[in-house]
Amino acid sequence: MRLAITLLLAFTAAAAAQDNPALPVIKSAVEAHGGAEALAKARTARQSASGTLIAQGKESKFSYTAAYAIPEKYRVEMTADIGGLKVTAIQILNGKKSKMSVKYNGTETPIDPKAKEEVVQAGLLKDVTLLTPLLDGKKYTLKLEKEADVNGQPAAVVSVTGNGLKEVKLFFDKKSHRLVKTQRRGYANGPGGVVEVNEEIYLSDFKKFEKALLPTAIVQNHDGQKYMTATVTEWKFVDKIDDKEFAVE
Repeated sequence: MRLAITLLLAFTAAAAAQDNPALPVIKSAVEAHGGAEALAKARTARQSASGTLIAQGKESKFSYTAAYAIPEKYRVEMTADIGGLKVTAIQILNGKKSKMSVKYNGTETPIDPKAKEEVVQAGLLKDVTLLTPLLDGKKYTLKLEKEADVNGQPAAVVSVTGNGLKEVKLFFDKKSHRLVKTQRRGYANGPGGVVEVNEEIYLSDFKKFEKALLPTAIVQNHDGQKYMTATVTEWKFVDKIDDKEFAVE
């Protein structure tokens, strides 16, 4: 009897997931981005980008390299010149452990615990924006929201929660079905330290990497103000990345 009840509950949960009106939006998006198989390959990759940061009202050039084996491992190294200061930052996520290091002209600065939490959220955000983890309904909870406008075009909106992820809203262009925007509450450096912001990331200029269609132009806003623009210069899928790159001391 207990086994029958367990099977019935599992069937009911699966049926409820399949009836979720957000699921067709995700399925269409997966196909628009090259299909589940192509996106699965994108989960272990190396990436390089460069762009502009808006810091203290001034634009500063930056570049970064990233290596990730989503969902558990993620490493980003960034260099920038901000007001004559050479800034280097490293973020590492390895399972439940995270590390963040920031240096100004070679001098290490203290890290706010809220900034370390952003490392964890960055890994989870990367997980959901590669879309395939959203298909089975077990890892994350999806909710179809009211349609919105993104750059003058209608977009379907899906709210994603669960698995430790703070709520993220994903915006999918109604015509192309591509993921064109994400929105969430996060933390960023402000004049008085680390502050909570409304983060919006706009994705465009989609290009094929192997068979996956991925964005190469990124614009990030904080509280409605432009914070960063970036252009992806490399996105290379690999079979494996050495665990040493994700070491957290």
